[in-house]
Amino acid sequence: MSAGASGRRWNSISAEPGRAAPADAPSPEARARHRIFVAVQVAPQIKGALAGIPDRLGVASRMLRWVPPDNLHLTLRFLGEITAAQAARVAEAARQAARTATPFSITLAGLGAFPSPRRPRVVWVGIAEGADRLTALAAALEEEIVHRKFPREARSFQPHLTVARVRAGGRPPDLTAGLADSGVSVIGTQEVAALVVMESFLHPSGSEYREVAQVRLGEG
Repeated sequence: MSAGASGRRWNSISAEPGRAAPADAPSPEARARHRIFVAVQVAPQIKGALAGIPDRLGVASRMLRWVPPDNLHLTLRFLGEITAAQAARVAEAARQAARTATPFSITLAGLGAFPSPRRPRVVWVGIAEGADRLTALAAALEEEIVHRKFPREARSFQPHLTVARVRAGGRPPDLTAGLADSGVSVIGTQEVAALVVMESFLHPSGSEYREVAQVRLGEG
């Protein structure tokens, strides 16, 4: 779906059958909230290479909730729950940011944890080559988002791919030894050719992500 099509979807107005909505009354769709983020998709060959990481962490992997392959993505900006009109502005921001960039490659390598291996919350794979280009793309996106009346992101962008989260409850496991012994080095290389606006749906079984708009770099 294009950014323009997504904007039309989010901005459509509906009313009850047989009754016209007051001119100043927001529609149910306009009042709805959408959990939105902008990301780069992870290539299939990278997902395949990541599949063996839990086994390489050994016992430590049991303490983690691994991100399903279909949900893997490189998040450039998380907006949280916003209105349909705001979501349309995010899609436009992504389109404008993409126009300023051209496709490039990134190499995923190394394994670490935030905020630290000793008391982790998130396990990540790092970005080696291409990290500067990815950071520049995220910065361009941030400026376009701020230009559209969103607050600036408080935290600086750190290029990484989240692959697991520590299970809720209890004391965080110490992953220092497990990460050091994993032997994870270069995962693989992929092209970054588009920005994707995603909507997240939270379910008891986990998160579900749906693509709302995709804009290719250097186009539009």
